[in-house]
Amino acid sequence: MSDFLNDKDLNTLNHSCAHVLAQAVKHLYPQAKFWVGPVVEEGFYYDIDLGDQTISDDDLPKIEKEMKKICKDGKRIVRHEVSKEEALEEFKDDEYKLDLINGLEDGTITTYSQGDFTDLCRGPHVETVKLCKNFKLIKHSGAYWKGDKNNKVLQRIYGVCFPTKEELEAHLQLLEEAKERDHRRLGKELGIFMFADIVGKGLPMWLPNGFTVRRLLSDYIMNKELELGYEHVMTPSLGNVKLYKKSGHWAHYKDDMFPAMELDDEAYVLRPMNCPHHMVMYKSTLHSYRDLPVRIAEIANDFRFEASGALT
Repeated sequence: MSDFLNDKDLNTLNHSCAHVLAQAVKHLYPQAKFWVGPVVEEGFYYDIDLGDQTISDDDLPKIEKEMKKICKDGKRIVRHEVSKEEALEEFKDDEYKLDLINGLEDGTITTYSQGDFTDLCRGPHVETVKLCKNFKLIKHSGAYWKGDKNNKVLQRIYGVCFPTKEELEAHLQLLEEAKERDHRRLGKELGIFMFADIVGKGLPMWLPNGFTVRRLLSDYIMNKELELGYEHVMTPSLGNVKLYKKSGHWAHYKDDMFPAMELDDEAYVLRPMNCPHHMVMYKSTLHSYRDLPVRIAEIANDFRFEASGALT
């Protein structure tokens, strides 16, 4: 796979293509407002507020067609420097851009224009939209504004862009091959695991084939650990909140843990990792330096409270 984040030229090209996407969406959906359009590991995306409208699979070819028209027109991408006050005036009708601008320090702000479209952006960009012609829109999804589930769901459209048609086709072929190895599809087809809403979203149930694979992997790992001098232990899937406060996890990781439960005037939480339990186990007896290293291992279940988008 291509390194969109660390390849400077590919990063710049994909960010410019995100602006082409935004311009095409604005042509097709004049009411559209835009949050951010960063380069990510798989290419780029743009988060868009379309009001009451939502994007479907049928809409992506229409957006692509408009993007191709924009690229063919070949407008230059022009950088502008404006003051914060000028930027606030220019984007006064877009609450998303206003939020971004208000979060910036006072001083010079940059925008980029291509034909009839101007966007708030640090840049850099390629010289002309014509260089963005080898692109493909990959998928769409919903995304909470600022990643906060209490905020509005925006339309997120993903795409990729390459300098040449050949590079794009090679990348798309890799994506097709990856679909064939998609664990979600294989898990269902091979009877490895299943999900059921009545059990809980994101909670896997291992079917007989899957548990066989899991057991063989566990046996392999445990045997390797025994060869390396580890001893195996088992600790509870619950932990007292005091334990995680002492370990530091509560201060730094609380938002990614399941809510605490009150039991017998004590607060307990499903553990997100094993190490605090193991630290307590180690501390329960005195150790000489001759005992070191102390090697303990556990095949355990950990529980992380993740947003639904992270699970899929």
